[in-house]
Amino acid sequence: MRRTLPLAAAVAVTLALTACGGGSPSATSSASRPSASASSSASSSPSASVSPSGSGGLYVALGDSLAAGYQPGGAELRDTAYPALTAKRLQSGGELTLDNLGCSGETTTSLIKGGKCDFAAGSQLQQAEKLLKASDKVALVTIDIGGNDLLRCVRGGAQIDTACVRAGVATVKKNLPTILTRLRTAAGKDVPVLVLGYYNPWLAAKALNQPVKGVDAAAKAYTGLSTAIESAATSTGTTFVGLDEAFSTNDTTPTKINGRTVPKNAAQICTLTNICTAADIHLTDEGAATVARVLAKAAQKAGVS
Repeated sequence: MRRTLPLAAAVAVTLALTACGGGSPSATSSASRPSASASSSASSSPSASVSPSGSGGLYVALGDSLAAGYQPGGAELRDTAYPALTAKRLQSGGELTLDNLGCSGETTTSLIKGGKCDFAAGSQLQQAEKLLKASDKVALVTIDIGGNDLLRCVRGGAQIDTACVRAGVATVKKNLPTILTRLRTAAGKDVPVLVLGYYNPWLAAKALNQPVKGVDAAAKAYTGLSTAIESAATSTGTTFVGLDEAFSTNDTTPTKINGRTVPKNAAQICTLTNICTAADIHLTDEGAATVARVLAKAAQKAGVS
């Protein structure tokens, strides 16, 4: 049986883990992870490609540690990360070739300029542009980015720098339209470019009344981040894919978990992330499958079969 941490302790440790400069999984350097390369045949994980034939076309996934399949302890399981699971859900119309460029610790700035992971083209965005322009059959592009622009604002696990959080949202507002415009241009006007929203990890801390200064502001900042991502998608002709329904973000129905009653949105964070079992906000297998289901549905609605 998996050891379950008390919720309060788990959240406190998680906030410490996500602090800037504190050995955070969201701050993994390029020296401590596999390099991402120029092609699917030599990508950061050889298993990133769902099919070598690619009869259904190319699927390029960009993002941070969520796309990379980061797990507690430092492993990146790309075979069970949400891009791979999304590709498998979409294989009925022909097998997709997936190139997962996800880089743990990536921010909107580093995705443009590079520096977090090693890409032959320079940065994750440049690598994606190179792949998309070289392919004559692009089926889908997905991206999750922006969360690390805010997570760096946790100081020592006990205080959230609210000014830093506001600056992080402003940085996303500035950088994301540029990123999405370049992806839209490289992919072509008819290729679905899906922009994933984030779940709100601060809801668990807020629900459990954690003694973390600034947690209310951080929880509210999620709304600002989500709005910035959705606005950038709308203004660039790309498609925003929110996770609020799947993660019950606005559902405060009392729900029992681990022997105590919390709002359903906090319970969903506990179920779909590793926060309660490993003090880590990254997705569980169920969480990755949930995100993949939401993305695949959006892709099918956009014409990917």
